[in-house]
Amino acid sequence: MRSIDEVDPKDKRVLVRVDWNVTLGKALQLVDDTRIMRTRKTIEYLLAGGAKQIVLCAHLGKPGGKVVPELSLAQVVKYAEKLIGEPISLVSQFSSVSVSQSRVVMLENLRFWEGENANDEEFSQELADLAEVYVNEAFGVSHRAVASVVGVAKLLPSYAGFDLLEEVERISKAVESPARPLVVVMGGSKVEDKLKLLDVISRKADTLLLGGKLANEYQKRKIELSGKARVIIPVEGDELLDIGEGTSKIFAEEISKAQTVIWNGPMGKVEDEQYRAGTHKLYEALIENEPADVIVGGGDTLAAISDEAHLERIDYVSTGGGAMLKLIENGTLVGLEVLKIT
Repeated sequence: MRSIDEVDPKDKRVLVRVDWNVTLGKALQLVDDTRIMRTRKTIEYLLAGGAKQIVLCAHLGKPGGKVVPELSLAQVVKYAEKLIGEPISLVSQFSSVSVSQSRVVMLENLRFWEGENANDEEFSQELADLAEVYVNEAFGVSHRAVASVVGVAKLLPSYAGFDLLEEVERISKAVESPARPLVVVMGGSKVEDKLKLLDVISRKADTLLLGGKLANEYQKRKIELSGKARVIIPVEGDELLDIGEGTSKIFAEEISKAQTVIWNGPMGKVEDEQYRAGTHKLYEALIENEPADVIVGGGDTLAAISDEAHLERIDYVSTGGGAMLKLIENGTLVGLEVLKIT
């Protein structure tokens, strides 16, 4: 996989796929700026290297191939300008992109076009025509075979951004050569992919702690795993909206003994404030185990703990939930593989 530090960006137009699929509150305020801030190093490197223009592209939500005004990236761009410290022009049509605009431009929500999710060749070519070099700085979507991740990468000299490289290195090391015991905590409501992954993780981890809807489905389906990892589920029963006091204490004890912890998915229905206690207590247990290497990932997880104190005591925050799980499962991602051949 080729790294961005192999690129000489001087006088080049560079297309950068970022993952700015951030959570916006009811008043359109930015709930968590992690995904934007993690792109700064790559953007600053390209600007300092004399790039003629940086064309950023991203998606927001699931507009289904049509324009949905409330899913415009306009509000995200306003926050990004302040966080990155650089003017960013938002363009709604590819033909509107011009070097006479600001040095950094942002394409409107890629999912407004059907060609994005379809990995359409013509749409990929339209993206490629905007630049001479492509950089993937979107770990969170690198498990998806979409035009802005796979299609365009086949058409331009393509490289991995600084954050993408670090994501892959940190997660791969935590899974393949962790300090043990390795405790993996999994929860959340997106259960199907995670249920398939449990068997793989049971062969890599020492202990699996399950919460949220995932734990409910695990119990209901009476799933048997081939690995040797101990699986601990909520003691309060099934069909839970949050883990209870008893489970929180058991999980905290297991985490206290861990040398490596990977956490993906909240412990309850955290969009409802009354069901956040279990996730909060799990977070407290994580930061109390200071010697452990702690990796947290997933948009729902990050949104649930974004207002917690001492977030800096989490060793590494992954910007991708599904991508993180796919990397653990397969050891690679479709968006990484294409960077090896272009």
